[in-house]
Amino acid sequence: MAETDKFEKATLMSFYYVIKEGAPYAPLDEDTYKKIKARPTQYSVPKVTRKTKTQSEFTVEQELSQKMAKSMLTEYPNMDYNKWYLGILRGSAALNKHLGYKEGHKDSCWLYGHFGSGAGLSSVSEIPNGEDTSIMDFTWNSFSQEMKDVFDRKKDSWNTADVYMVKKNDVSEIEKGIKKALCIGHRHDSELEKIGWCLGISEVNTYMSELIQQKKLLPLSLKQATPNAIVKITPNNLKKDPDGVEGLTGEIEGALSDKLKVIRVDGEPRFKGNSLRFTCEFEQGNVGFKYIYESKVSSNEAHATEPRDKVWDRQKSKYVQAFARNGAIPAPKMADLVQKFTKKNINDDIPMDKKLSKKQQEYWIGRIEFLSKGFNGIKVNIGIPEIDGQTKTISEFIKEAAIIDGAQPHARKAKTKYEDAKLANFDCLFRSKLRSFRYIDMIYEASNQNPSQLGELLAMIYFYSAKINFKKGQLSGPFIKVQ
Repeated sequence: MAETDKFEKATLMSFYYVIKEGAPYAPLDEDTYKKIKARPTQYSVPKVTRKTKTQSEFTVEQELSQKMAKSMLTEYPNMDYNKWYLGILRGSAALNKHLGYKEGHKDSCWLYGHFGSGAGLSSVSEIPNGEDTSIMDFTWNSFSQEMKDVFDRKKDSWNTADVYMVKKNDVSEIEKGIKKALCIGHRHDSELEKIGWCLGISEVNTYMSELIQQKKLLPLSLKQATPNAIVKITPNNLKKDPDGVEGLTGEIEGALSDKLKVIRVDGEPRFKGNSLRFTCEFEQGNVGFKYIYESKVSSNEAHATEPRDKVWDRQKSKYVQAFARNGAIPAPKMADLVQKFTKKNINDDIPMDKKLSKKQQEYWIGRIEFLSKGFNGIKVNIGIPEIDGQTKTISEFIKEAAIIDGAQPHARKAKTKYEDAKLANFDCLFRSKLRSFRYIDMIYEASNQNPSQLGELLAMIYFYSAKINFKKGQLSGPFIKVQ
């Protein structure tokens, strides 16, 4: 089982104990936690006792805390105390408050489920029989193949929820509502058949939004908590007509950094630094968003672009990088953004099966020389171009890198002590480096509009990664983010 799945199931167990059993928010001491972690399935939780002359008191709260930790560790045996356990408990406390409950309150009206990444149902062994649910999987499995194709047949491309809760008494009615939204069991003519699926997804999303607002269904997207930052419960995609991103203001803090430096690792050429990274912010209405952008090597033809929120650290009194990323922007969406702002395809002048032509080399030399000077108040830091310790001009760097290039970006490099065998060779990294400058070009074009469209671009990057709808017709499902 993937570590992510284990984290999600352990979190669900914490929700279960805090909400249904009234477990306290306070964590166990680390020594007790380690005792349970050593053998969670064999660990015996002591019975509640009153203090006497011969024995110390063991309270109901202590019993619940140990039972909760035992179940969490059964689902996630390697769960680190500081990295995961403490943050999960803070998230459970925040969710409990969001539902209007006080610490110690017990509510047995909920069922609990895991929305696993696989096609089938994902059971959680520690959830007692009769306390589990599959309502989100029921919804996904009710979609036709054509509907699933819209999301590349990936559940989390439709709805980014990891776990979910539903009111017991509402399950049957919700299932009927889902079927009605999808026209299951209803007759309709061939013309409606052609377009009905799209309306069906939209109708399902609208129906689920109502259920979330009524607190009958809770699709929960989980993120690792950041120490000293408040865990927030944030509903997303509840509006049928999103606010849009046109006219938003935004800015980039510091410089866009992407170095041109080639070194040798075990005799093989490698770029020192393979990602484009910067901090930025934008405002939508009276809400400000601050995040770190990062694009890193993913495949021969695309990057993994995964923004990460900046959150307020109450102890340090400043914004810090959140521990968890928002999620990756789907590669087709990133290509759409490039096309929208640069009017170029994402891999134009980046050949995948041959070396760069002289014309293509001159194109990139010109663009990088222009962009590296900075633009519209935005700084760009490429460092001093260098190959094997020799300082180069931008022109020399591109031309020599093009000679080193073997025109085989699809080949994998041999395993070394520094790199995993799955990592790409220099040919792929060279093309990735050029694509990074296309992203910088995209930022230039957005900021160069009158009025500037930088805020719109920064918002679209953020919302695409977080699976948040920002214009009418987008079909990502509603969810509640716990971070």
